[in-house]
Amino acid sequence: MALKILHTADNHIGLSFAKYPDEIRERLIEERFLALERLVETANQQKAHFFVVAGDLFDKQTVAKRLIKRTVSILAKFEGDSVLVLAGNHDYYEGSENKLWLTFKSEAEGTCVTPLLKQETKEFESDAGRVCFYACPCPSKHSSDHMIGWTSDCDKEEDTVHIGIAHGNVDGFGLDSDNRYFNMSETDFQNSGLDSWLLGHIHVPFPKSGTTGNPSFFMPGIHTPDSIKCTHPGYAWLIEISDSKAFTYQQLTPGGIRFVRISDSLTDSDDVQKLSLRCDEMELKNTILNFQLEGRLDEEGKKAFKELCTKLSGECLHFSDESTIATVLDAAAISAKFPDGTIPNSLLLDLLNDEEHPEDAQIALEIMESINAQ
Repeated sequence: MALKILHTADNHIGLSFAKYPDEIRERLIEERFLALERLVETANQQKAHFFVVAGDLFDKQTVAKRLIKRTVSILAKFEGDSVLVLAGNHDYYEGSENKLWLTFKSEAEGTCVTPLLKQETKEFESDAGRVCFYACPCPSKHSSDHMIGWTSDCDKEEDTVHIGIAHGNVDGFGLDSDNRYFNMSETDFQNSGLDSWLLGHIHVPFPKSGTTGNPSFFMPGIHTPDSIKCTHPGYAWLIEISDSKAFTYQQLTPGGIRFVRISDSLTDSDDVQKLSLRCDEMELKNTILNFQLEGRLDEEGKKAFKELCTKLSGECLHFSDESTIATVLDAAAISAKFPDGTIPNSLLLDLLNDEEHPEDAQIALEIMESINAQ
């Protein structure tokens, strides 16, 4: 029987989403719990032996007590051998008792949920064989030193699967130019002598889905998107380890909400139609959609774009438009802005008819509008 581990991290329970309207904010807060529930359900369906949270289960140390209780109650529904929860750099454990981990430990008492708050090994004898986890929690929010060095000195039985659990950046994988986030390297993983590492911190998964082999580390990515910067649907890993220590792994997608930003250029009504078709392919009721478009449209195109934005405002979970789209200048647009016979109307029409300098009319209009705005 293969050893099965469900690996998640960076769940960030307690994110406030303060910039969104109350109704959307509550939906986003709720989604973090729902996605965690989906992972526990999947782990049970797959008969996973262990459920590992590799840091930042919580977004900060000041999470409300009711949120901690609800989180533990969700994790406690896991039916396997143990849930292992590592302190990350957001929910770090500095060695003294704090309200977050005091509440967590109190709620977890008597359940399968175990907080990993110090450097230690946790050994288990499962029906898939022996496994030893090496806990490397974060003692602070920032550090120039990683926490995994001690594992290289540990004795390691050959008939045991050895898995490290840590939180931090990996050289060449995430951005850490100031070396502030417990940075680790491939050499560090090799020196540890462990079979692999389950990591958290970077919100992008590793290795790539569909690859095979025995990676030196796994990074699940955030379990459900948390901002417009997150372009993926939310991931976790289901990892199987055979008797010969061969790894197979399946990427899970527990997220129920998508954040999408569209940055493009529009030049005519056809572009607006293509944009509309692109949006129709999305599950809009579960999508937070942001436009950052540019370009120029004629009056017909701008009307179509405005109608599309109105439609999306009513169908998306949340829609925002930060586009900067100018109006293509033609005779009708000029007359709409300046009455026939006026000096601006005559000037712009003359410039518009100058085929050798097609941009002059647009430049002149922009100058006029800037003067009027002052």
